This record gives sequence, structure tokens and C-alpha cells, in this order.
Amino acid sequence: MTAVDQKRVALLPPDVADAERLFALIDESRETLRAWLPWVDATRGVDDSRQFLAGAADAATWLIARDGELAGCIDIHGISKPHRSGFLGYWLADRFVGGGLMSEAAAQALDTGFGALELNRIVIVAGIDNGRSRAVAERLGFVREGVQRDGLYLRGRYHDACQYSMLAGDWRGRR
Repeated sequence: MTAVDQKRVALLPPDVADAERLFALIDESRETLRAWLPWVDATRGVDDSRQFLAGAADAATWLIARDGELAGCIDIHGISKPHRSGFLGYWLADRFVGGGLMSEAAAQALDTGFGALELNRIVIVAGIDNGRSRAVAERLGFVREGVQRDGLYLRGRYHDACQYSMLAGDWRGRR
């Protein structure tokens, strides 16, 4: 378990009422987030966050809160029901980075992914130079499968990406 008390970390369903808080969180960490997340530059105002939250209502998307304060977002996207697989994506505002918050939030999302969503495989793709994201995958026990050459296209250039995976049986063995 991480250093963060799991009772302090909550995954909340997306709610358009949180659009202003979500946009403010993105805006305060814009430079850091845009390094690895292609959607950041297109998020220019509260309406963009409102639209995202409205569209995420039926998806496996959660807002991350620490002690009731909005801290970031996590989702399982690209879900393939026939293959029982999906991709884990996540971000935190700069002031919440460090201390295990993301590891605990991701663990909760994985419990749902391998539980209620009945997935067998969840993948994390992280830029090879994105040490913080890669560290989350490694702390959680994801297996590094290899490098996707030019796997990410961000801000006009390609970046290599590490691909990690976790299987349901592996996760059950860790919990």
C-alpha cells in the first residue's frame, strides 16, 4: 500500500457541476500536463471541461479527490469488451504530485477495472521520458512489455513510449 491513507483518496463520478474546478486544476498545471497529454491545449475554458465531463458520464472516468479537494482525473479508456481489455490514463495537478496519491487512485481504478468491468488486461502507455507516469506503472507492479517506437505524437514530434500491462490474475495476487 502507498503512503497515502486510502480513506483520504476518493474516485468521484464525473459531474458537470465540477467543470469550473476541473478547468482551474488543468489551467494551474497546464505547462506540466501539456508535455504528455495532447488534449491540454484544446482545453481552453470551462465549457471545454463541461463538455468533457458530460461526455464522460457513461465512461469509466473518475475525478480524483484528496480530502474532498479535486486533484486530477483517471480513466480506463479504449475498452474492448470482446477482448476484455482497456487502457489506464491519469493525471494530477502539480501540487498533488508525490506522496502516493496517484498510486492509490490507480489501485482503486484497477479494482473496478478487474472487478465490475470484468477486464482481464489493462495497459498503461507512458512516454519513455515521462518518469513519473512510468514510476506509477512500476510501483503498481505492471509488467513492461516493451517500447513503442514513435508511439506518441505530441506538439509536432514523435516520442517513444513504454508499454506496460497488468492482468487480472496478477492484480488479484497483489491485492
